[in-house]
Amino acid sequence: MHTLNIKRTLELIWVKASLNLRSEASVNYLSYAWWVIEPLLHMVVYYVVFSFLLARGGENYVAFLLTGLIPWLWFSKTVNHTMGSILHGKELMNQLYIPKVFFPLTFVVQDSIKQVIVFALLLAFLILYGIAPSIIWLYSLPIIMIQFLLTIGCSLLAALAVPFIRDMSFVIPTGLQFLMFCSGIFFSHHDIPEHVQHYFFLNPMAVILAAFRDVLVDGVAPNFGQLAYVTLFSCVLIVIAAWSYKKLEYLLPRVVLE
Repeated sequence: MHTLNIKRTLELIWVKASLNLRSEASVNYLSYAWWVIEPLLHMVVYYVVFSFLLARGGENYVAFLLTGLIPWLWFSKTVNHTMGSILHGKELMNQLYIPKVFFPLTFVVQDSIKQVIVFALLLAFLILYGIAPSIIWLYSLPIIMIQFLLTIGCSLLAALAVPFIRDMSFVIPTGLQFLMFCSGIFFSHHDIPEHVQHYFFLNPMAVILAAFRDVLVDGVAPNFGQLAYVTLFSCVLIVIAAWSYKKLEYLLPRVVLE
């Protein structure tokens, strides 16, 4: 019975995410093209600032920037989207019973579907940029899955925190902005003093971005020890989130109305 409920919830999440994507595309003149245009606009802005205005760069800097920026945008946008999802679903949850993980996971799935297209474009760009694809690129698949787990864990906890502490809706975006500059999007970890790198890689997203660059730009295998740490960290977050949602399942409908 429990397995059946999980299956139905997952099916509901998939249907709702698909409907949200269609609705999102229908209200824009350029429809699905925005899934491609939006990350490209981010890339252009950061490239102009860091490559021209701040005179940073060097060989393969565009590829370096993109392989850091695109995974980061997936993570940050998803967490930002999900943090208010339970609050926004208060009317539905007070009309009928629905597992509360439905609300954040719908946004996780929705943003991840869009990200598949963006990652495909990233690979196409790298080839056009002159970086030859290799068998090493297949390592990007488990890296994507590890980032997916990390995104789920962080998104579930962010969505759960906001109904209880409304100020978290301001704290989380600020924290993500701080994390962005600490994840190595605009600089290589090789530029950091060696004795500090251990602390730098305590940040799971720093590990993820370095792994993508190792595989896609440098053509070498990623650091599996660091990726194992991120996998374990992500699973712990998911377990904590699952336990918390179960404990607070019937309290949340009252909390969101306060």
